[in-house]
Amino acid sequence: MIQITTIQIDNFGPYTEEMGNNREHKIQLLLSELYIFLQKCFNEHGSLVFSASKDILIAVTNGITIEVHQEIINQVKNNFPITISMGIGIGKTPLEAQIEASNVLKPYGSAQSSRKNILAYNGKKIPINGNIKVAHVDINFYTKLATDINPFYINYISLNKSYTTLLEYFKEIDALCFFNGGDNFICICPDDIKRSDIEKILDIYEEKHSPWKLKAGIGQGENVLEAISEANIFLHRIREGNNQEKILGI
Repeated sequence: MIQITTIQIDNFGPYTEEMGNNREHKIQLLLSELYIFLQKCFNEHGSLVFSASKDILIAVTNGITIEVHQEIINQVKNNFPITISMGIGIGKTPLEAQIEASNVLKPYGSAQSSRKNILAYNGKKIPINGNIKVAHVDINFYTKLATDINPFYINYISLNKSYTTLLEYFKEIDALCFFNGGDNFICICPDDIKRSDIEKILDIYEEKHSPWKLKAGIGQGENVLEAISEANIFLHRIREGNNQEKILGI
């Protein structure tokens, strides 16, 4: 089982309208500051936050109690001009847990309603303490093949196409995939994921994005930070071997 928390800024659309027409830079500053704040809060408890659409974030929160979630909500209320609500979902897979995390917030109103500081869950035992499995995927020789060759914006377009492809195919195995900067993708996988599942996704990607090839380090741990640390160790070993291996860790 895995625990996923969806974090959503309350009433964000109407709030930004009140900031006047010259607001876009202010919005970006606010979103960036909130992301850093939440990342630090959740990191202290072995969690990692992913910015899904900036006003909605997703955290992998195995081991984090209801009380800690509520404390973070209160800290945001006391430190920012906006409030946040959270939905906690539990599932056999990351996708199942995220769907539940979104659904438990719905009875409390729209994101553009008077809903404020809500912490929603469906009564299941929280926290979940279980194994988390993570795939850290990146592109082979990306600097040599892209960064040092093409204008950045051309690479930016290609990376977004890559991200969309990986999102779709990891979703097919009930995993969540997030772009993590550079040419890196962090994929939160079901605990029963097999090496062949990951290989199939990487092969499909390579068919669509030749000549780019992918590699993946797979890690597991009691929390997502432990799992990513192990995945990074395996990814480093692949790099040390000049990317001859495609996957290590399963």
